[in-house]
Amino acid sequence: MSQEIGNALKEIIKEKKITNFQLAKEVGVDRTTFQHFLSGKRKMSLEDLQRIMEALNLTIDKKKQFYSLYENEYDNREVLKNVQDIFSLYEEISNQTLFKNKWVESEEYLIKNELTSDKTRIIKGQVKIEGIIRSCFLEEMGRSADAHVIMSINFKHYFLYELIMRIASGQNKCGKIQNIIPLVNKKKLGNNLDILKTVLLLKGFDNIEYEPYYFYSGTKIYDDISIIVPNYFITSKQLITIDRDFESAIIYEDPEIIDYYRKKSQSILNKCACFVEKEQLDMTEMPKTSFEKIKDNKSVKYISFDQLESHFNMETCVKEKKALTLVSTGVDIKTKSSEVFVLRDGLLNEYKNLCIRYLINEEKIEFILIDENKQTIKNLIVKEIGIVIIFKEFFNYLANSVHVYSSEEIKNVLRNISGVPVS
Repeated sequence: MSQEIGNALKEIIKEKKITNFQLAKEVGVDRTTFQHFLSGKRKMSLEDLQRIMEALNLTIDKKKQFYSLYENEYDNREVLKNVQDIFSLYEEISNQTLFKNKWVESEEYLIKNELTSDKTRIIKGQVKIEGIIRSCFLEEMGRSADAHVIMSINFKHYFLYELIMRIASGQNKCGKIQNIIPLVNKKKLGNNLDILKTVLLLKGFDNIEYEPYYFYSGTKIYDDISIIVPNYFITSKQLITIDRDFESAIIYEDPEIIDYYRKKSQSILNKCACFVEKEQLDMTEMPKTSFEKIKDNKSVKYISFDQLESHFNMETCVKEKKALTLVSTGVDIKTKSSEVFVLRDGLLNEYKNLCIRYLINEEKIEFILIDENKQTIKNLIVKEIGIVIIFKEFFNYLANSVHVYSSEEIKNVLRNISGVPVS
């Protein structure tokens, strides 16, 4: 660990006018160990840092500074990056859960109709290609429930996914979209969380049947797709094949060619794995947690501080003078099979609209989207191995991270708000 935390502590110790020996004794470590903490020769644990901050009686703002310094020096940079990506994903999905966005009607291109009506023609330039896709997509969606699009287009071409969101956020039934998505062939593929954000948004719509499929690049499936072209877009009337850089494309309107590519694409879809499954849940099953890890009958829950009171009957505790029991950095609630950790203020927004569960035994992640206005609750299930591994690391990290309140902090707050003894 660098000396940055140690130097910051030295300044506060000097301000408080106490000795290193006094502070070491209060924290419960020997003087030599404490000196090594300050000099950076020895790494302090998060628990050590929390005890030191409590002993120094630091303000919330000062504590936040130290938590930030500690996380900056966290050893496993890859895990930390995944954690930050997951918080980013959580916030973005949470903000979009109710799909409040008003998609701006951008200019729709009429290039397809302005060109000659030959059965096959070549299009040059990304703007024109995007215009062709927009026009073909809108024409297909005009078929409502009969609409059917098959596509293999990289998520960096976000214009198409925005178009799908805008169409799907309307009131009419939109039909089916089948999307083949290549993923990086790695076990720890944090960059695929960016793809997951958009997939979850599209899969969450009720009036469009969005079917995302994935395969790992470097596999036989990738070879099959490359035989056609890297990117293609198929409707009932058109086929657009696009080069890798989106600089040129060919549009076909010959029914025999379209039928051939549809069958070829369907054979590829049959080999791909489903990226996200969707199921409706009963509103009575509405979860109360922001994050939850489940193994057998044991559960580890992560909640916001506002939700803490709902996990035990504080009124009964006050009336019967029962103590609230804290276990580790969590709160031991009604059953011994559950442990609850309280997340720091400001970490999560709109927590009532989104919950994430990691089911260890089934090796899957569940994104539970709650729409309180429509009284609906959807469960989006991800089993893709790389995503599951990332969430496994995330949950292992979270319990002892700076994002969780320490036991002492919770005890102090509960004493203040309830007057209930805390053990």
